[in-house]
Amino acid sequence: MPFIAVDPVDNRPRIPIGVGDDEEVQCPICDDPLRVRDGPSIARHFYHPPDHSCSGESALHLRMKSIAVEKLTDEYPDASVHVEFVTGEVPRRADVFVKLDRPQFPLGEEIAVEVQYRNEQKDLTETTVSYLTSHTSVLWLFEENYVGTRPEYDDVELPDPIPVWPYSIPHGDAPSVEPSAGDYLGISERDLVAILPNHADDQVSLAEFPAESDTSEEPDDLPEWTREKEIHLNLSLESPGVREVYYAWLNGKIQSKHSEHRDDVEDRREIVALEDRFTYFSERFNNGPGDTFEFSIGVRTSPVSKFTVRKIVDGTKITSLLDNDDIDSLTEFVLELCYTLECTRASASNERGLNQPVESNLSTLPYTIAQTGNETVTVELSSTTETLHLEFCPQQIQSLVDLCAQIQLWHD
Repeated sequence: MPFIAVDPVDNRPRIPIGVGDDEEVQCPICDDPLRVRDGPSIARHFYHPPDHSCSGESALHLRMKSIAVEKLTDEYPDASVHVEFVTGEVPRRADVFVKLDRPQFPLGEEIAVEVQYRNEQKDLTETTVSYLTSHTSVLWLFEENYVGTRPEYDDVELPDPIPVWPYSIPHGDAPSVEPSAGDYLGISERDLVAILPNHADDQVSLAEFPAESDTSEEPDDLPEWTREKEIHLNLSLESPGVREVYYAWLNGKIQSKHSEHRDDVEDRREIVALEDRFTYFSERFNNGPGDTFEFSIGVRTSPVSKFTVRKIVDGTKITSLLDNDDIDSLTEFVLELCYTLECTRASASNERGLNQPVESNLSTLPYTIAQTGNETVTVELSSTTETLHLEFCPQQIQSLVDLCAQIQLWHD
């Protein structure tokens, strides 16, 4: 389904949402006429007459922009929505630009939408700050936020933008030397990524703040009794066999997470089988001191998965294929990393010495796990062409456990 066309009068790009049902536009590939149509669960798109030899299929980037425009038009019906828009006040060409009919709190009058696709990685901080200093809110969309390679309208839930208020307000006094815009606003990469939580397959979820879990409500139908017993063991890290005890305990935690994730995994399995496409299990690590990075595992009906580690800002990444036999190496990596994180937490509290670095392989990727002397652990992960240095902190253990449980379930 084509998602971009050319106006036959002035040769400007047109997208489906801006073309009337009876209007004709031109195909950018073959120059023949295109018409527009949609359906109850199909995104509005262009099409050629039957039996036409040109597919007119556009890139995923154009499809992403088109769905973003349609969603934004529905969300802000009184606003003007543009594609590839630039103004004198905003010194950048936004993928999609929303001009509101009146100022709204906390967004102001304008929203710039940046759609990141493959290697088109823009500097997250510089781009965001340049919009905010022009009093324009910013909304980021990433390729992984769209379901599969042929996303439809219902595959995307529109996120909230990073608003002008309070992020465009300078924090404190400007330095005496000429500051960068980021320094002037007091905004760093970590500040921005903190409000871009982990994406999830089937949903765009940007610029939300994580809600505190509500533990005040009692669950319904509490059992009158249970045979399960809690055993609390206080083990020193110097105790013989403590590493094996921790591995067994954490393996049990991972297994207990299976029931929590089983319905989601089975739903994805049905969708993948019906539509013959990838689905992604991902975790983004952004609450440590280092650069923000993401673990993403793309799976489909075949027994081979695609494991990707990607740094968010500069886009550098390492990719490897995982088959069923490699899942054990992923589990081993998670166990060793979590154990080292626990040792790091203990070392920080009692000035205990550092463990020796651990070297092993995750499928075909050699890695080294080492303590740093503070409350972080570094992982050096290498491929034949790239080496990534990643920093983890103990607060990320739960994310590692959840990701491991999901992948184990998929390959079970």
